[in-house]
Amino acid sequence: MVKASEYVCRLPRSGIRELMGMALCIQGAIHLEMGEPHFSTPPFVIERLQEFFSRGEVKYTPTIGIPSLREAIVRQLKSEKGWETDLEQVMILPGSLFGTVVVFRAMLEPGDDVLVPDPGFTNHFSQVELCGGRINRYFLRQENDYLPDFSEIRTSITPRTRIILVNSPSNPLGVVFPAQVMEEFARLSEEFNLLVVSDEAYEHYVYEGTHQPMFKFVPPERLVSIFSFSKTYALTGWRVAYMVVPVHLASHLMKVEEYLIACTSHIGQKAAEAALDMPRQLVLHMVASYDHNRRLALRLLDEGGYTYYRPRGGYYIWIDIREFGISSLEWCKTVLQKTCVALAPGDTFGQGGEGFARLSFCRREDEVTEGVRRLAKFRRECLS
Repeated sequence: MVKASEYVCRLPRSGIRELMGMALCIQGAIHLEMGEPHFSTPPFVIERLQEFFSRGEVKYTPTIGIPSLREAIVRQLKSEKGWETDLEQVMILPGSLFGTVVVFRAMLEPGDDVLVPDPGFTNHFSQVELCGGRINRYFLRQENDYLPDFSEIRTSITPRTRIILVNSPSNPLGVVFPAQVMEEFARLSEEFNLLVVSDEAYEHYVYEGTHQPMFKFVPPERLVSIFSFSKTYALTGWRVAYMVVPVHLASHLMKVEEYLIACTSHIGQKAAEAALDMPRQLVLHMVASYDHNRRLALRLLDEGGYTYYRPRGGYYIWIDIREFGISSLEWCKTVLQKTCVALAPGDTFGQGGEGFARLSFCRREDEVTEGVRRLAKFRRECLS
């Protein structure tokens, strides 16, 4: 029998996907485990694509992305953020997760390590290892309001540390790093000659405080910033994102992308191009909808007696379930079986996630309301 490599066999599956798979087998389950916007593709985008579809010219594209989309991104970065970028810095991706794997593969020698936040997005851990690197965790702790401890980070850096990954607003925590934290990351990158990879997929979903884009703090020659059309414009199924990269690394990153996928979907890129022309009010409407759900869920969790981190941004609420005395995965499976509500187990987001669960509030209001009410009933029945 032909076998997969021992390394791949050891890789865990995402706990998010495991719970999703279980929930899909339960009729009427409420899906609060996925960061999947409940909004459909905006009609504005579909209408803009009609002429493109009618021509039927859906082709291979340049690996770096179609010029018209990249030019539109350069214009938007300047008009919205005051960020002056060159066209050659902008690379189109089939989803933001592909950006991190391209960077890791291009930058890491076997045995190099990457500073990754813990709790952090589950895929980033395995991506580092798939690219031959080692995970060097920096912990975001509840007692520090989930902000990084830079004295601790400095002691963990080794001569093999090449990259530090920053995610704000955070998945799964919803923490939004203030300017002082971003300045510390910048000092760290300069002091230890690190590349900063800034995952800003949730940049527009900030409800308290202000999103601080990393480009304001880190010089362009040591910064990769990654952005998502999936989250900002509810284009999840179209699989398109982009990153802004150092000019001297662009050709090397493009080689990795070329050999892995050749190019991003032509249709996805045209959808993204249309989305950039959407009236800003449509995006603000989605942000307001999720903020409403966030406040609603927090109120219901309070009534149900749960402890949680109050998210300032993103799509998620980080719930403390340690009082139940069982593992995060076991708790989530039990909740799903007893209440038909799916949440993501905290341990899938790193070592610091055990004893927590992630609830997604980017669903319809009625789903969030009913789901959290069932969680409150579950707690009363279990702990009474």
